[in-house]
Amino acid sequence: MTRSVGALRAARLLLRLRLRRLLNQIDSVMRYRMGSPERKAASRTSPIAWVLSGLVGLAMLGSATSLSHQVISSLEKTLGSVQVRADSPAPAGKGASVPGKRRPVLRPLPPEPGSVVPSGVLNGAVLEASLLLVAALLISLASREFARPEWDLEWLASLPLPLSTLVVCRLIERAVANAAGFLALAPFLSVFAWTCGYRWTAPLLGFALTLALLFLSATVQCLLDTGLRLTVAPARLRNLQAAISLVSTFPLFFAMAMGMPGGSFMFGWAAALPAFVAWLPPGLAVRALAAADAGTATQWAALMIGEIAVGVAVGLMVLQRQLRHGVVASGSREAVARVPRRAAHASAGFGLSSLTFLSAVQRRELQLLARDRNFMMQTLLLPVTIVGVQAFLLGSQVFAGAIEQPANLAAMAFGLSAYALMFSAFQTLNAEGQALWILYCVPQSLRSVLLQKAKFWAAITVVYPIGVFMVAIATAGHVSLQLAGAGVVVLIGVPIFALIATALGVFGCNPLAQDIQRKIRITYLYLYMLIASLYAYAFYADGMWQRLALIVLTALVAIALWQKARDQFDYLLDPSASPPARVSVSDGLIAALLFFVVQGLVGIIQLAASGSTTPTGAMLWISFCSAGVLTYAIMRLVYWRARTIDVPAAFGPGLPHALLPAVAGGVAAAMLALLYLQLVQAMNWFPSLRQASQFTDPALPWWLAALAIVAAPIFEEFIFRGLIFGGLRRMFGLGTATLASAAIFAIVHPAASVAPVFIMGVCAALVYERSRMLAAPIALHSVYNAIIFAAPSSALWSQ
Repeated sequence: MTRSVGALRAARLLLRLRLRRLLNQIDSVMRYRMGSPERKAASRTSPIAWVLSGLVGLAMLGSATSLSHQVISSLEKTLGSVQVRADSPAPAGKGASVPGKRRPVLRPLPPEPGSVVPSGVLNGAVLEASLLLVAALLISLASREFARPEWDLEWLASLPLPLSTLVVCRLIERAVANAAGFLALAPFLSVFAWTCGYRWTAPLLGFALTLALLFLSATVQCLLDTGLRLTVAPARLRNLQAAISLVSTFPLFFAMAMGMPGGSFMFGWAAALPAFVAWLPPGLAVRALAAADAGTATQWAALMIGEIAVGVAVGLMVLQRQLRHGVVASGSREAVARVPRRAAHASAGFGLSSLTFLSAVQRRELQLLARDRNFMMQTLLLPVTIVGVQAFLLGSQVFAGAIEQPANLAAMAFGLSAYALMFSAFQTLNAEGQALWILYCVPQSLRSVLLQKAKFWAAITVVYPIGVFMVAIATAGHVSLQLAGAGVVVLIGVPIFALIATALGVFGCNPLAQDIQRKIRITYLYLYMLIASLYAYAFYADGMWQRLALIVLTALVAIALWQKARDQFDYLLDPSASPPARVSVSDGLIAALLFFVVQGLVGIIQLAASGSTTPTGAMLWISFCSAGVLTYAIMRLVYWRARTIDVPAAFGPGLPHALLPAVAGGVAAAMLALLYLQLVQAMNWFPSLRQASQFTDPALPWWLAALAIVAAPIFEEFIFRGLIFGGLRRMFGLGTATLASAAIFAIVHPAASVAPVFIMGVCAALVYERSRMLAAPIALHSVYNAIIFAAPSSALWSQ
């Protein structure tokens, strides 16, 4: 006989099922499943995904913790201290302080009775915790589609279990699995606990209090979710969800405002905070952390738990009342009433069909944007709202000095477009849902369809920076050269990031997932945000050369990601198969990054061991060769384990015939470089070149010569010709791949040597294309460096 299942045991089993489901979803985000034996496909399991996810998670946690620290520091300076004047101390050796000279200093206010912080800081922390809890609740509501049926709850309702057990399980799941809530509340409560003297137990206290508060948030979320489904039609539910996604940004930005320069108005709100707010659960959590003794802290914590328990109990009773007739089954999308084609044309003189400059794919995107109001709100209105809130917080600082120093304005304008692309181009495949297979049946390749979508969203989102710069110009009444340069950098970055977002959307899409929110692999979303934040450095770069380097490298990242995405196109609908490993542009990027990072680390270690501040020639040789050998060994090991095809070979048949054109190409490139060198010195374009060529160490030129003629050709040709040019050659023709690889190779050299190094890179790519072995470009590179290095005052032109 089968033993009957009690409510307690059923709840435990269902919670275990929920947690297991959550772990499986997290695991599916980080890795693919193994390829099937029948297909002999390469494994989709990648340890890089785990590392990437861990780094992204740590970056998010670090950002939240840093912001929380800024908020508490601002509270202590503004509300926890008073400005007084004290005698200025006398300069050293000048005797006593000078009477009459007084300077303002901050004097901490005494703590509130029964607390370790002043009353102003306590009120500010209560306001901050309350705003973060409201933001977590609204974000949780906005992250789920109200108009989608709750299939999992309907399935659970078919089990022979009481409704109360099912509701409690749903409540606990939403509290425990609320990642946004933990990320918003736990860092702030932990930092506040650290400030109150708890030190290393602060993270545990912050996590425990956050979990308790999220039970209250989960209760309110379940009540609103269920109530709205019962009373509001599906079409209005989508409109309401769009409004909630817009409103959810306000409490979050108000909470962040306390740590921003323009958030002084929030301190006035904190000072005028009603007394009853401190008696709500967020306020009680703050008061428990700020209590002066353990007994008082226990009392405040017990009162908080009691209020949450009462709120959860009342919420459970209301939920059972709402669901007394069964779960919400009305969630399917309503049918769209279609007007006959003739009537539609008669009633509307202008329609999508008249937009002939758009392709069919782009007109479809525009139609989907017009129908899905939540999508329209997140894509078009939410970025404007975010920037509007920032402008409100910063006030006149947004456009102050924007004409002469437009870096902040350019970063804000680019952030608008990048944020809009994150909700549009990034989700080009995710928006297809279960109908993704249809794209494989249309008379266009998936590559063409996605490129058309990327172009469409680039054209839409470029309107934001244009509008921002037009407002700045209208405000100032004139245009400066700095503003024009920043605008060009922004306008170039928008199409680049449209391609990056589309490519990452291919990796971030999970077309087989049933839950719409789970279709997005969040790791790639944060990777996109990280790349966008790195591009923002181009607006703050010192000169045009640094900006150009960042633009070229970002474009290379876009090409590398797009190439990886193209390799996945034929395998998206089959989780048991994956494309064969091939050499790609991304391999060259990883190898170059590893090469430069290891080279710097080895150099730092040598300087620290020797106690010197200037590297010697031997140190440069050891750093360069160590980085090159390690990079080559790691890449070859990865290729061997992954069974990568098209791996660049050092030697091959016909080696003597390949070396002759290589040597000739090296001599020709060196002769052109020497002519350019004479022109540069005659015109005095780079005055520092002559000074940098004068060596103080007599042994340094010999080490540099060995580095330039022997080591640099071997390791650099493997990276730039074997990997980067080889990857580009898979995507483009010979001309484009040659010019692009030569430009990337030149961009990592000093500005004075870009032109001759570019020519040498073109020659090296051509001889590698002809011979298909690395020995040819290595010989060309070595001959070029030998001739250039032998010329007077030209040592920095080689390598």
